[in-house]
Amino acid sequence: MLKRKNYWLLFAILLLSLTSLSPSMELSTSNDPRPMKRPQSQSTHPSSGDEGTIDSLHIRVSLNSEEFSELELLSNSYTLESGVKVILSNVDMEDADEVLKHDLTIGDSPDIVMADGRSILDWATRGYLLPMDVYQSVPGSAPLTQLIPWMQWNGYNWGVPLDIDPYVLVYSPQRLAELGFNALPKSLEEWNILLQNVLKEQGKYLLAMDTRNPYGLSAVMESMNSSLLADNQNVLNWIQNARSYFYLTSRYNKDVWDMLQGGSVAVASLPLSEWQKHGNSSLAAVPALTANNGGGFESCYSRSFALPAQSQSPKEAVNWLTFITSEDAQLDWLENTGSLPALDVLYRSEHAFKYKLPFDVELLLTEETAPEDESQGGWSKVVEAVSLLLTGQIDAEGYKEFLKEGLK
Repeated sequence: MLKRKNYWLLFAILLLSLTSLSPSMELSTSNDPRPMKRPQSQSTHPSSGDEGTIDSLHIRVSLNSEEFSELELLSNSYTLESGVKVILSNVDMEDADEVLKHDLTIGDSPDIVMADGRSILDWATRGYLLPMDVYQSVPGSAPLTQLIPWMQWNGYNWGVPLDIDPYVLVYSPQRLAELGFNALPKSLEEWNILLQNVLKEQGKYLLAMDTRNPYGLSAVMESMNSSLLADNQNVLNWIQNARSYFYLTSRYNKDVWDMLQGGSVAVASLPLSEWQKHGNSSLAAVPALTANNGGGFESCYSRSFALPAQSQSPKEAVNWLTFITSEDAQLDWLENTGSLPALDVLYRSEHAFKYKLPFDVELLLTEETAPEDESQGGWSKVVEAVSLLLTGQIDAEGYKEFLKEGLK
């Protein structure tokens, strides 16, 4: 009898030992009750999130007041359907990049963040995001084909696009006629002739664009049958020599519209959304997207959602994303904000896409994919290189070297 009791005692000790080794019972040596998490290692599968229901989701976005109000309405509908409270915080667009860096790299983060779609892979490859499809196979419906390479890496999807905003080249036909052109230049040679004609008048500018992102310059380069990543020495040399006749700003500037109509600026590279708000019959807008350059989505800005590696409720976060990027929600977003949807099906649907555009909607449906040079991230380096080139801090050769080092 005694021997049998000893067996039970040994079994109990063994059971306690195994329990102490369980990964769910890790002990923290930190005095901080919620120590900061490290970026996720991409070599292992992330957990599937907290089981059971949650009380709330924290989501950080960067939208104008009209867009933010619409997102609040959509989120309220999700709350009514799911019972999950959604806490939205809106960041000023001028501060969005710095706040995003803070959210992803320092301290506790929201469950969902908004970012430039081209920067998603930068953060994913550095380990600061969670893959979407671990928590649900297909968040929402399929986005436009050209957006897909911006979101996919290492066999996972790392972002969900909300909308797109292609850049267009805006000009006054009357002013361009005074400069000897009846249409916008379509080659480097024609742009150079336009520049020479502008130089004959003092105090006039050839181009207007901002330096916050590369999309404005990209649209101009695409009209020259080139691109930001193309090793086109002639185009880069031209930009270097012509940049003193660019009207550059570090933020959106409404004065550009008066300058276009007054003739002090020949052409402005602007987001389509701004053209929809401020364009008029005295001005014209031409897309950088053309059938000749395969859609050229390089000059198309897209806002996307992503899951920070520190997200507390990734599974529920993806449920919210599925709701917000559904076909019905995207149609509401288009109708109430004017922002173009990111869903492919809305441009191919039976009722057809009826939103007034200054270009053929078919240009958004190209099957071309993003260049391989940038497929593993590196967009932040492109952003920095363009800013340095436009502001004269590097020359054409310096631009090429900067990208060569940054995209290794």
